[in-house]
Amino acid sequence: MPAVTSSDGPVAVTGASGYIGSHVVISLLKRGYNVRACITDPENPDKTEHLLSLNNVDYSGNVELHKANLLDNGSYDRPFAECSAILHVGTAMGYGGANNPRQVYDGAVNGTSNVLASARKAGTVKRFIYTSSFAAIGHPAPPGYVYTENDWASDNRDNDPNWNLDNLEEKGETGYAMAKVETEHMVNRIAEEDGRFESISVCPIVVLGPLLSKVHELIGSWQWFLGRMLAGKPCQRGWQALWNIVDVRDVAESQVLMIESAVCKNGDRYQLSATDASGEIDCMQLQAHLLELFPHIDVGGAPDELAPMLEKYGKVYDAPRAHCDKARADLGLQTHAIEDTLRETGQTMMDLGLVTAKLK
Repeated sequence: MPAVTSSDGPVAVTGASGYIGSHVVISLLKRGYNVRACITDPENPDKTEHLLSLNNVDYSGNVELHKANLLDNGSYDRPFAECSAILHVGTAMGYGGANNPRQVYDGAVNGTSNVLASARKAGTVKRFIYTSSFAAIGHPAPPGYVYTENDWASDNRDNDPNWNLDNLEEKGETGYAMAKVETEHMVNRIAEEDGRFESISVCPIVVLGPLLSKVHELIGSWQWFLGRMLAGKPCQRGWQALWNIVDVRDVAESQVLMIESAVCKNGDRYQLSATDASGEIDCMQLQAHLLELFPHIDVGGAPDELAPMLEKYGKVYDAPRAHCDKARADLGLQTHAIEDTLRETGQTMMDLGLVTAKLK
C-alpha cells in the first residue's frame, strides 16, 4: 500500500494534548502536514495553548483543534473525514489514580475500537499508527534477556495466575499490558479485514525528554519521579532494575516515519527503547548523569531499600534490555543521546514550574 505524504490530505492525532501526542503533532508540522489535533477538553488552556502556539512557529504545516473522546462512539467521525493517516496516541492512563485498571483496560480496547470505526467510516485512511507500549512486549524472562518486536507480554504466562481478566480492578499494570496486547492484535486484524489501510504499532518504554505543558508531568510517571530526584528526593520508581530510556521526540518522529515508509506493512511493530546500553541505566547512574548535567543541584539518588539488594546481588536486576534497532534500520530513525534527553526533561520541568530544585 502506498506510503502517506503531506500532499495526500490532513492527518489526525488522538491524545494530541498529551506528552507523546504533542510531540507527534510537532513532527508532523515540520513535514508540512495539516494536523487535526483531537483532544477531550478544549476549554483547558494547559491542553491547548502549547498546541495552538505551534501555528506561530515557522513550520510548513498547521494544526487545528477538534474535540473528541475515546469513549464516545462517532466523536472522531468529523475530524477523521478525508484524513490520509490516523496516529492513535490517546489512551486512558492510571497515573495519579486518574483511572482504575478496569477503566484503563476498557479505555484502551473499547476506545481504540471507536477510533477504528471512525477511521473506516472516513474511507480515505491509508495508515493507522497505534501507540501501544513496551508493556505489550515485556514478559517473564531471565535477567539480561534482550527483548525484540517478536516478543509479546503474553509469552511465558502459562503459570501466571494474574494473566486473565478476573478481578481486573486489582491487577494494576498487568491489566494495562493485557489491554495493549489485545488492542495491538485487534487493530492488525481489523486493518487486514478492511483492506484499505495498514496498521503499525509503536511500543515505547521509559519515555523522557522535553515537556511542553504542565499537564505532561503526570503524577507517578517516569518524568515525575525524575523531577522528584531534582528536588533532592531518592528515586522511588524502577530502582530495583534499569531505566530503559527513549526520547519522546524519537517516539514521535518514528510515528511520522512510519506513515511515510515504503518498508512498513500491516502488522509491523516497533519497540521504541534505548538506542544501546548507554540508555539502559540504574538509578545510581541516573543520579550521576543528572549531577553532571545540573552541577548546582543536590540530586537525589538510590533509596535506602536498595542497599540490601546490592549487598546480596551486587547490582540491580538486569532488565529490561531492549534496543530500537528495528526502527533505526527500517525507518532511518536518528535518536537523541541520553544526556540530551535527561537535560531536556529536567530543564523543562523546572522551566514550567513543576519542580523546585534542591540547590547545593
